[in-house]
Amino acid sequence: MKKYFGILNNDKINNLSLQEQLDFLIDNNLFYFSRSYLIDLESKGVKDKTENPKIELIPGQLVINAFYEYLKELFSREIDQPFLLFFNDFNEKIYGLDKTVQRKIALQYFNERYKKIKVLEASFVKREKDDSGVEQVKNMNRFDFLKGRQNGQKQQLATTDNVLEFLNGNDDYFKNESFKNGTNNNTNNKQFIEFETNLKILISLNGQHHFEDDYHFSDLGLLKNLFEKYNDTFKSLKVFVYTHKKIQNFTASKTAQTTSLFDALFAMGFIPNSKADFMKYVNREHQMNLTKLKYFQSEENRQHDQRVKQFKLELQEYSSEK
Repeated sequence: MKKYFGILNNDKINNLSLQEQLDFLIDNNLFYFSRSYLIDLESKGVKDKTENPKIELIPGQLVINAFYEYLKELFSREIDQPFLLFFNDFNEKIYGLDKTVQRKIALQYFNERYKKIKVLEASFVKREKDDSGVEQVKNMNRFDFLKGRQNGQKQQLATTDNVLEFLNGNDDYFKNESFKNGTNNNTNNKQFIEFETNLKILISLNGQHHFEDDYHFSDLGLLKNLFEKYNDTFKSLKVFVYTHKKIQNFTASKTAQTTSLFDALFAMGFIPNSKADFMKYVNREHQMNLTKLKYFQSEENRQHDQRVKQFKLELQEYSSEK
């Protein structure tokens, strides 16, 4: 269902007076009024010209988000076709190559696409101190930047005219070539399609090769929020994500595997020795009904020992983040 699409296209709304229609838009948070004032720079300083403010009708953020999702769905073919062609060529190029070589090629394409989508030449950096108090300069997370670029595009596309056509359910307005080419409005719709295509490629390449943490376009963002509930139980976000996904993927012998995972996490120093807290997390988030985690002496249960050994090997990469 297209949220908000066609909400104004009904007899009840159409029969309202102009003022009543405006009240409906405001009362339902579809739009809000923005007042702007002229400012004169005079020799004595800044003087507000407040007598005749300019009043604009601005779409609300929820409507803007829904409108953007509508456009993505409407132009899904235009977005997906070059995405599919890219991966058809990319998969042919990396076929049979060592994983390290595949990742190197993927990174090259990732950087090329990012530069194309970034537009701006400037780099965004942040300054922070490491555990030793030494100041470090790090580049902004690329997916933070891409989310910002996408939000900017949302605002650019959501002109009052465009959003009103959307709320009136006027599909033909958006399917018209003049809209796609940007000749009937001030928005660059071709740029929107190109952006979403490249963004989709970047998300997919990053999902396969993990160049950077993506908290906006993957499930990592949801897991980051979930981690806040259990940051006393897990030493780091990455260990929590590993644990969560691992338990989600358990099928057979789920209780036994979860018991072994707890022992591996505790042995590596990634969780405190609190079975109660761990079980509370497992039961609530993974819909299990654990009442206890069995303790095994060394070599008492060889299958358990083997599972613990395997989990510890997998967790080794997180040792520096304890």
